[in-house]
Amino acid sequence: MKKKQTAIRAMQVKDLQQVLQIEQQLFVDAWSAEMFRQEIEQKASFVLEFDGQLIGYICGWFLYEEFNLTNLAVATRFQGRGYGKILVNYLIDYVRQQGFKSIFLEVREFNDAARKLYEKCGFQIAGRRKKYYKNPEEDALLMLTLVKDENER
Repeated sequence: MKKKQTAIRAMQVKDLQQVLQIEQQLFVDAWSAEMFRQEIEQKASFVLEFDGQLIGYICGWFLYEEFNLTNLAVATRFQGRGYGKILVNYLIDYVRQQGFKSIFLEVREFNDAARKLYEKCGFQIAGRRKKYYKNPEEDALLMLTLVKDENER
């Protein structure tokens, strides 16, 4: 029996249909195709494929000395299998290779699954953004991790 394989690669415009399908299934305030195009232009957006099928993605921006993780999603039927952690760890390594020292993100206060994932990957709560999210209105927790050099691990 052939072993199923995962691969991570840069997000491309040709991926947008599949990315939008996942995005719209998971989020009430789903991003538009244009928002993802802007992410692709930043050259820090990646997709995760499982046996050739796009099953998740992660996006972000380099801002000054930091990296802002802006979006992460794994298709519903692949959730709970460690694919989110694979994407976050890949991004942390990518940010390290680019010479940046920290990554921050906002997460819904009551999104326990996402918070636990980020905590497993080394993120800690660093603050709160009141009424950051709409539909439904909810505070965002600002989470941060410091990216260590290879010899600091």
